[in-house]
Amino acid sequence: MSPAREISKFFGRWPIALVACLLLGAAVLLPALGKPGLWEPQERQLADRIAPPKSIQLEADAAKAKAKADAAKAEQAKPKPKPAAACKVMAPEDPMARSLSRRAIVWGRDNVGDSDAGRRLPLALLGLLTVLATAGIAFRTGGARAGVIAAVVLVSMPLLVLQSRMMTSDIGTACGASLIIYGFLSISAARGVIHAIRWRRGAAAILLATLDTLVGIAALAAGLAIGFVAGGALLGLLVPIGAFAAAGKLGAPAITGAARTAADGFGWVAAQVHPRWSIGRVRRIPGPVTPGAGSALLATVAALGLLALLAYQLYDLKDPYPGIVPPARQVLGKAIVPEGCWSWLLGAIWRPEDDLRFIYDSSFEQIAYGTFPWGVLGPVAMLVLLRDRDPRKRLAGALTLAWAGGAWIATEAFQRKAGATIYGGFPALAVAIGVWLDGVLARRTATPATADTVEASVAEPVAGEPAPAVPMVERRSAVPAGAFLLALFVALAVLDLGKDLQSFAEKLTSLLTGGESIAYPKQSRLFGLPTKLWVLVLGMLAALGFVTTLVVWRIGESAVATNLRRIARWGLAVSLGATIALAAFWAYGWQPRLADHLSSKAMFETYRELRQPADQLVMMGDLGHAPLAYADTTPEKVQTREQIVTALKRPNRVFAIAPQAELCSLHREIGDKPYFVVDDRNTRNLLLSNRVDGTTDKNPLASMIAHEPPEQIQYRPKGPVIWDNKIELLGWSIPKTVRRSTKFEVTLYYKILAPVGGNWTSIMHFDGAIRFSGDHKPIKDRCPTSTWQPGDYIIDQTTVVAGGAGHPLGRYDLWIGFFTGSAPNFRNMTISTAPGDIRDTTDRVKITSVILD
Repeated sequence: MSPAREISKFFGRWPIALVACLLLGAAVLLPALGKPGLWEPQERQLADRIAPPKSIQLEADAAKAKAKADAAKAEQAKPKPKPAAACKVMAPEDPMARSLSRRAIVWGRDNVGDSDAGRRLPLALLGLLTVLATAGIAFRTGGARAGVIAAVVLVSMPLLVLQSRMMTSDIGTACGASLIIYGFLSISAARGVIHAIRWRRGAAAILLATLDTLVGIAALAAGLAIGFVAGGALLGLLVPIGAFAAAGKLGAPAITGAARTAADGFGWVAAQVHPRWSIGRVRRIPGPVTPGAGSALLATVAALGLLALLAYQLYDLKDPYPGIVPPARQVLGKAIVPEGCWSWLLGAIWRPEDDLRFIYDSSFEQIAYGTFPWGVLGPVAMLVLLRDRDPRKRLAGALTLAWAGGAWIATEAFQRKAGATIYGGFPALAVAIGVWLDGVLARRTATPATADTVEASVAEPVAGEPAPAVPMVERRSAVPAGAFLLALFVALAVLDLGKDLQSFAEKLTSLLTGGESIAYPKQSRLFGLPTKLWVLVLGMLAALGFVTTLVVWRIGESAVATNLRRIARWGLAVSLGATIALAAFWAYGWQPRLADHLSSKAMFETYRELRQPADQLVMMGDLGHAPLAYADTTPEKVQTREQIVTALKRPNRVFAIAPQAELCSLHREIGDKPYFVVDDRNTRNLLLSNRVDGTTDKNPLASMIAHEPPEQIQYRPKGPVIWDNKIELLGWSIPKTVRRSTKFEVTLYYKILAPVGGNWTSIMHFDGAIRFSGDHKPIKDRCPTSTWQPGDYIIDQTTVVAGGAGHPLGRYDLWIGFFTGSAPNFRNMTISTAPGDIRDTTDRVKITSVILD
């Protein structure tokens, strides 16, 4: 037996598969929860609002208690108020629905630790429970190995990993739904206890079947509680319950079975009363009992009840009148109007007006990027499973399709009428992929003795229950129909999504923030490469490995077929390995690397390393409770730039935190007084100091704006060159010869004579047979020209590409200047002084020539 087959058989045992899923989920979700800082501003503001440090919370509670007591005394002196209106247009102080994340974070702070790790741990445990419940669903509908594959796929999804490790999370909605569906499946298989007793399978089998049923009941109860508290009745309950009901044909088999049984019972009773009534009646042979029909009927009744309660709370029937706002539909002469009141079932206010920012496909990007890279395969897997011969796999297809589709509809409706939320149906995609891919692999692992046929499912029976009859399929279907087309689709889809994430990485950084956007920090790198590039690399490795195993596999005993099967096995190993690596990347690469730039934790760690007992910390701006959480200090808060400048001029060592946008003005106002940037990683703030002891200066302006004339000027103009009596050209540095299509550096030196004003762009035209350009924002747009002031010396270094393959070799003249505006309304800054033979009529100046070699 080959190693691949042995591994497959090893994970085909449900106890081993369950442990593997537990270890995988724990390894990805639980370690190093406290290492990444809270992303700012969203995650930091959320933590400060609902779970501030305990010392702050105690002070707030004391103040709140005092205010409440004072209000109670004041109320006693007032006349008895009128009863409050039944319609609440604001959320209550402590609602139950859609409050699980808040409650979990507070519980973690109070019972685990007053730290980022303590606040995040309950969410990580909910994520781990989601992994186990999702794997359990795949266990029951596809087999133990299907559960392992589903778990691997699930932990590679950023929607799971990031929600489990960050506070801007709705992970409880997905967790509750997974538990509810697993519970329904377990209850549907409760007849295993009866079978174990009936067929006398022994005490161990009876105990195992009973335990399995009890676990299912507990999962269902926990899922209902978690789902409601996390997502409310719509997102947390109606979606999974309705999905199970839809997959079970709304309980119709149970109704028809009951009707058939009642008819047979009535006929039997009638025959006992009057035997002649039974003449001519053919005794009907009982048909097979549809598994889970009763549970599906129960789910259908529950879903209809929830839908009715929600409709009762959210809408009202009113007499229509002209100009009714918002326009309402009419039924039987009544207008159906949203009440616009707080709903304790929904956990939100169902607004009368729609939020037009959200349309029917507004969550598509969240689903596509949040389930990258495997999510693109999910809908295909669902549709294929619906056509499978195995009834369990057909159930998996119907269940996952209804679950994922229902979650999408509910998400769109909620966002349009109530507010931002996070798609909670992503575990359904993992289940569908796991069950489908397991079926493909099962048909490949047929032994030579069963080369003609092989069981289409390796699903294990429920404890104590006889194994169901499983249809047999030909081994030739080991390569699924349309495999090449599917492989092409997956490869192109993953490539396209990965490429989009390189251009629009903020879609991924803003995955959990609703309509708010978090800019991707371009300086973030991992192992020498841009952090976002690893998303594309690992995603494509997983996709290409899957494509290889899908299209290369061949049957037969020839050497070519044997080698191709070996390649296919290696492709599967690469795909699963890259998937696990991607899961680890989200937890230990993406989140902490971006936190270095999006959180102030790294900045405060630098401060803690450098500070001495007598050092002071001055802060401009609001960082919430971050100074207390990360540096255990209370900084001196200032409001103006002048106060920062004054603080940095103190004789003792001072650290100052200032917004990045203030650096240009600070650099100008500090003048010749030395100051240093000791930490520049944060995208919003800088850590400054008046001493550089123990570190190095990271001030980007030190090499861009000087207060003394630069000494390294290579070439100078033959006469004064001044634009608009404001900017004087001092000189430049440039190579005389450059190779075509290569990059080379150009440095221009200016002296500022008067405030420039406006936002100007540097002209850099290399005119020859065909022009190539180096137009750019001066000094990398770090400080716009509107901030340049008299006495500044500007050192503008830029990189230029020396043409392309179509540019002829030879001499190119370099013309420079400044322009503003955009096509077709460009305006060049006028030249006030320049030698006549180096200027032109468009206010450009020719300073030198280069040879394109």
